[in-house]
Amino acid sequence: MDVVLKVVKYVIMYIPAIWGLHTWLYAKNPKYYFFFVRKISKWRDTTWSINANFQPEHIVGFYQQFEDVLRSVYKEEHYKRTVNMVNKKMYECGIFNILVQDDFDNGNFSTKTVFIRISQLNVTLKRAEEVLRELRELFNEIERVIKPISSIYSLDIHFKLGKNPFYGLMVQRLGKENVTHFECFFPISAIVPKNNGNDRNQHYLRVYKEKLSINETSFDILEETAKRALLFK
Repeated sequence: MDVVLKVVKYVIMYIPAIWGLHTWLYAKNPKYYFFFVRKISKWRDTTWSINANFQPEHIVGFYQQFEDVLRSVYKEEHYKRTVNMVNKKMYECGIFNILVQDDFDNGNFSTKTVFIRISQLNVTLKRAEEVLRELRELFNEIERVIKPISSIYSLDIHFKLGKNPFYGLMVQRLGKENVTHFECFFPISAIVPKNNGNDRNQHYLRVYKEKLSINETSFDILEETAKRALLFK
């Protein structure tokens, strides 16, 4: 009994010191901050919006090619077309609701572009790598089949309750109540070095108060950027 009381006594004595050290490191040391955030962030809820713009090599038969890809990737039991208009279609594929639109019939104003949007995708950071991998496999297969002349991707990651870890690190000394607007952006090449292409410095990771935003011409690079920035890898 005496041993138990001594242990409890020492625990009570050292808890304030340990908590004080944790608080100081959390506020002053970025490496410790991201180590701590990474450990707890896998349970954090986020909402993703993914946009992709393609200029296909051939616009005739595009939707047939696109649907062939979806059937191949998701099979019949995980694939369903829910909206079927001439220039607008909606698909349910696994966990994704995919909206596809085009401007093929806009005459002289047409850019011959297909717009693909996957919105309101709820993802815990614990599943982020799995979802990114599935998106990469889908978009890589789409590109392989339709052979786009150009492509651009964007990924917006919204943090629920405003718990953006980057924002927390950068403004915690100021106090969140004192910040009405926050925006920081830097080239993706600063996060994912040694990638090919001459235009990498033109694409940026943007950090806002409640979200991260990534724009890239390659989903492979976007995926790697998201993993490094979002999962602190």
